[in-house]
Formats: sequence, structure tokens, C-alpha cells
Amino acid sequence: MPDSADLRAVPELDKIILETLLQVPTGKLTTYKDIAVALGDERAARAVGTVMAGNPYPNRFPCWKVVHTSGDVGKYSGDGGREEKIRRMEGEGIDVKDGHVVDFETVRFHNFCTDKPLERLRSLQLEVSRRYKICPLGDGYSGKSGGVDLSYGDGLTTASYVEFIEGEEEPIYEKTITRDKVGFPYIPGYLSFRELPVLLDLLEMVSGEHEVASPIFVDGNGELHPRRAGLATHLGVVLDQPTIGVAKSLLCGEVSTKPPQVGDRSLIRVGGKVLGCSVKTYSPANPIYVSIGHNVTREEAVDLVFRFSRFKLPEPVRIAHKNAKKLATASY
Repeated sequence: MPDSADLRAVPELDKIILETLLQVPTGKLTTYKDIAVALGDERAARAVGTVMAGNPYPNRFPCWKVVHTSGDVGKYSGDGGREEKIRRMEGEGIDVKDGHVVDFETVRFHNFCTDKPLERLRSLQLEVSRRYKICPLGDGYSGKSGGVDLSYGDGLTTASYVEFIEGEEEPIYEKTITRDKVGFPYIPGYLSFRELPVLLDLLEMVSGEHEVASPIFVDGNGELHPRRAGLATHLGVVLDQPTIGVAKSLLCGEVSTKPPQVGDRSLIRVGGKVLGCSVKTYSPANPIYVSIGHNVTREEAVDLVFRFSRFKLPEPVRIAHKNAKKLATASY
């Protein structure tokens, strides 16, 4: 069984994706999906495209060799854009007509050699799902809750922790930090590997000067996740800290009914098992999706979301979002 340090392990996936390009031979092309499959999950294809679009060294890492599965040439982040991409292809003897690669399958390369890092990360998530606990807060709840969220600026990542006392309108503690750009793109189902390292840095700094509240609202899912290991659960397990997942969009599952009125809730099932609730916290807004992170019950999680919400999101995570976004914007 991996130890806690293993559950913190996050590969530099941006770097891995770019280095994978070096395996494409002269006269061959590949696709975003082919690279995603080589990483271990074809759902990462969009993330591959994001990394290509932000490639800072197109002459070193030949992102011009990546096209759409249809054979459409697509865009190019280097100087000269699409026309330069086509020129480079033709320079290696690849025929392009009307923006499409002629006989694409004859020049398509997908025999990458990788250790499939996303498969390894799914294994870590399954370990997280075996470790999280559903249990009452009990005496661990003192009337205070924290909230965390991240925002992204120009090559920087900001993270904020905010703490409220139930019933109060102003936070009693706030902490926001800035870190270098995260080296892991957004991939649905893998959010914890993008955001966990910065949140751990943040909460370590908080704990050095202030007792972290129980529970922590996390802008992300908990057990309402394809592998029951969303960001809230992963963070809670690593820190052994009560956490509650609060998401603005539904990652997986089916909602029984849409809650029409403030205070209403509807169960969310994944494979027939209840893993979360859709709750209506604010009349003008859509419902949010609440799930257990760690060391809390579903009833407590939903109840605390209502008790700390004045608008759509619970106040600790709503203000954490504002603080992180404000600092990220100021960093431009």
C-alpha cells in the first residue's frame, strides 16, 4: 500500500507530453488522441491540445507534428501559424491538400513508448477511494469552517484559504499564496493532480500560524467522482482532515430531480449508488453539487453547505475564490 507521500506524487505532465513528441519519426505525424492514449487515457486529448497551444519551444518540441484525428492540420503555436505548420510537413515529404493530410493513415504514428502516467494516477485515486472515511464530525466541529480555491494568472497559480464562523458575515482568517505555473493540464477526473500540490503548500502555511478549521469546503468534487477520489477526497485523505466537495458542474452521475426551491436537495447516483446531492442554495443560481470529501457524513455535508451559504457557494469557498482570482489578476 502506498504511503501518504505517494498520494502526493504528481508528474510534470506538461513536460511529459512535450517530450513524447520527440518520439515521432521524420516523415510521420500523430494526433492529440494518440498522445492521450499513450499517456493512459484518451480523454486527455483536449489537454494535449492545450499543452501544444502553450508550447514555449516549438522548434525544440515539434508540436507541428500533431494534427486532428480526421487529418485536419489544425492550428500551430509557432511563428507563421497554420501555413508554417503545413510548410514543415511538406518539408518532410508529407502531402497536404486543402488543410488536410493526404492519405493520413499512411503517415500516422502512434507506437509511443511511455509508462502511461495517467494509468498510474488512476491507481493512486483508487487507493484514495479505499482510504476515505464517512463518519460524523462530532466534537470536531467547533462552528468554524474553511474554504479553499485556486485561480490561474499569467504563468502563475494562486491559492486561497478563508475561514468563517457560522452565522458571521465576515471571515475571521484569510491566507493567499502564489506559486509558479502548474505543470499539469486540466483533465476531467484528474483535478486533484493539478491543484493538490498548491493546496498542500497553502494549508501547510496556514497550519504554521493558525489552526485549520474542520471541515474545509473544497471547490471540486469529493466521492462524486468516477473513482470516488475527487479533489476534496484526495486532499482530505492526505491531510486526514474533514473535507466537503462543492462543485459548480456535474462531473458524473444522474440527478433524481432538479431542486426547484432554495433549501431543496436531490440525490445523485453513480451506478445506482448515492454519491452526492444537488442542492439549491441561492434562488437566482443553478444548483451546486455536494459530496463527502473525508471524515464527514453526507447529511452533515449538505447541512453545512446550507448553513454557510448566503449566495450560490458557501461563504468560505466563495471568498477564497474571490481572493485567489484577485491576486491572479493582479499578477498579470
